[in-house]
Amino acid sequence: MSEKYTVITEKRLPNPQKVKWKNVAYYKTFAEADTHRNSLEGLTKVRRCGEYGTKFVVKTGTPIRASANEE
Repeated sequence: MSEKYTVITEKRLPNPQKVKWKNVAYYKTFAEADTHRNSLEGLTKVRRCGEYGTKFVVKTGTPIRASANEE
């Protein structure tokens, strides 16, 4: 008879958040938001927001420091 082996592995947790995002400004058009984003330094992005995605928000990000046990 063949024996069946069960392999127990560590439980994988979800990926932790690596960047903390902060809203900077809201605009009615993507062109205005894109102009503001291009004038900023560092991590920036433009996202849709508002009812039915009719507005745009410029966001800046700051990296979250990794915990000591991950290094």
